[in-house]
Amino acid sequence: MANEHPVVRRLLTFSAAGLLSLASASTLASSFALIEQSVSGMGTAYAVGSSGIGDASTVYFNPAGMSRLSGTHLNGALQVVYSQVDFDGSAEYSQFSGVAFQDPNLPGTPIGGKHKTDADLTAAVPSGYISHQYSDRVWFGLGVNAPFGLKTDYDSNWVGRYHAIKSELYTYNFNPSIAFKPNKYATIGFGVSALYADGELTNDIDAGLAAGAPGTDDLRSKLTGDDWGYGYNGGLLLEPSENTRFGFHYRSKIDLTLDGRAEITGSTSFKENAKLDVTLPDSLSVSGYHAFNSQWAMMADITWTQWSRLKSLKTKLADGSQSVAVWDYDDSTRYSLGVEYQHDQTWTFRSGVALDETPVPDDSLRSPRVPDEDRVWLSLGATYRYSPELTFDFGYAHLFVNDPKLDSVSDNNDPAIAPTGFHDLSGDYDASVDIIGVAVNWKFK
Repeated sequence: MANEHPVVRRLLTFSAAGLLSLASASTLASSFALIEQSVSGMGTAYAVGSSGIGDASTVYFNPAGMSRLSGTHLNGALQVVYSQVDFDGSAEYSQFSGVAFQDPNLPGTPIGGKHKTDADLTAAVPSGYISHQYSDRVWFGLGVNAPFGLKTDYDSNWVGRYHAIKSELYTYNFNPSIAFKPNKYATIGFGVSALYADGELTNDIDAGLAAGAPGTDDLRSKLTGDDWGYGYNGGLLLEPSENTRFGFHYRSKIDLTLDGRAEITGSTSFKENAKLDVTLPDSLSVSGYHAFNSQWAMMADITWTQWSRLKSLKTKLADGSQSVAVWDYDDSTRYSLGVEYQHDQTWTFRSGVALDETPVPDDSLRSPRVPDEDRVWLSLGATYRYSPELTFDFGYAHLFVNDPKLDSVSDNNDPAIAPTGFHDLSGDYDASVDIIGVAVNWKFK
């Protein structure tokens, strides 16, 4: 029974903090934010940003950009992400904060299991948008997308099994918007978001650790949690000339109270509720666009995300026990630069480069659930105009990831269970990401 295993219960509580922290990030922007919300935007490495994407996906990046779309526009897109993530490292049982174990041979004892494993992933990121011109001054829009997401899945017998095995986060965002154009030089946009988050984590719990026999009794922990959260976004589009425009866009934080379910299976088993209040970070984007002539244009974007909201997370189980997970994220910034070339009335080509900073401040705080690091984007894209009403967007991006490292990452930051010790995980990742996207755009006459 659960009451017979207080250490297991407290270790489970700490694992629950890992689950609920999955929803506290805004995998491919930084941490596990999904910037993949526009295929035409991906062609410029999202350098076009808030300065006005030329299709209905502007609803997400800056609703004020709808003022550049006459009539009614539909956009449906699918981006396929393939990531290669290989790990090579080791783990050991260690003492906590200098508190020695009774068994002098225990500190530093290696953990058995696979030292090399991978968390390769192929995932699809869909999105859909509609923009409708109500009058010469007013536009309405709706976006349905997945702004956050995560999936990592390691071998169940790898050396980091006490830190993570399977991690999944799915989000579904519904974002109605409105834009108002008071004059020919400026447009104001505003939207609200209803976001549903659903996550699942699995990892092993070392029930033998408290008895001085680590690795002799592994239990499997499965945690789930979900909730609805609400926020807003607003943007401004300035067009001082026909060839130049500037965009500003702010997306608010979203507060969630994730209700989770903790389940233990193995030599002992039980289920219990878990809960955590958490805040998704806000972000601010500033973009610029300039057309040099009828064929060539350049664009740039800087996006700041307030990851520093994610310092630590306190999780509570139904019996009142609790734990704290330390992430200590920093704010991060994304810089991108792109170019567009209109070859003729049928084809438009794009390219872009971006530097995307990680919010992870230190190798000792990087979670194997989110092995995030700085990355450089190199992207290509094209639009094919089949007819005045129907166009297709294509995009490809390769992400050069600064290989993440784990430096004695602990699975136990809770002093209340210090006597049981903890598991340290160290190693190196070899990571890269490829993204292919296709979108269809339909304009109603």
